[in-house]
Amino acid sequence: MPSEKQCPDCDEPLERMKLNESHGQPSIVSTDSGFVDQLMSGSLTPVSHVCPECKRTLLYAEE
Repeated sequence: MPSEKQCPDCDEPLERMKLNESHGQPSIVSTDSGFVDQLMSGSLTPVSHVCPECKRTLLYAEE
């Protein structure tokens, strides 16, 4: 399923992929105790997106 995100290298639409977790669900947590903590309530899940052309893989944090 294509997404609206574009590859920064070749400008192709990125495809959303699933991470293969062998030890539970990975998450992204803020280490800053300021403004970012006010915006985030809890942790964010990393979601991988892969460029079908150059195979660059990017992780985006989503709730």
